[in-house]
Amino acid sequence: MKRLVTFILFVRIGLLQTLAQSHDYVNNPYRFSAVIPDAWKLYGQILNDTIRHKAIADWGLPPIYSDIEKTEIENSISITAYKKDNITTVNQLIAAEYLRLDPTKYSMETDSTIKDARIIYATLNGLKYKGKSYFVFKNGIGYVVNFMATPGTFDKNLPIFEKFRTTIKFL
Repeated sequence: MKRLVTFILFVRIGLLQTLAQSHDYVNNPYRFSAVIPDAWKLYGQILNDTIRHKAIADWGLPPIYSDIEKTEIENSISITAYKKDNITTVNQLIAAEYLRLDPTKYSMETDSTIKDARIIYATLNGLKYKGKSYFVFKNGIGYVVNFMATPGTFDKNLPIFEKFRTTIKFL
């Protein structure tokens, strides 16, 4: 019990520290914004891909030690937005994302607690990953908010992802 209380305390302190110093990320063409902790690294962004009709922003979280993988791991969080004629509902967005993923490397299962969320499992280059994606369709734009981690860091960074998700605004 003492370990659980200590773990919860560390997670809460980590959340407060991670979100304490932050800035707003805004994508005007695809109408979304989010509060990004300064400790996160922006690894890539496409503000407005006029050929593929999408935008993406991809961040790396501060490395965290994994007891399973026995090393520090940097998890990722991304927001992808689509403006496509064939995506007009959340279900079409989920189907498009499912078709985009290679079924030999990825699998998706419905999150039993949230209708438009999916748990993602992947095996890439022999390494296993676990993630969570939320799907939103608003004002003609489909959004995929994604978190990817290793099995040893998923539970540790999931609360940070869930807190981050609450900062996202679809304008």
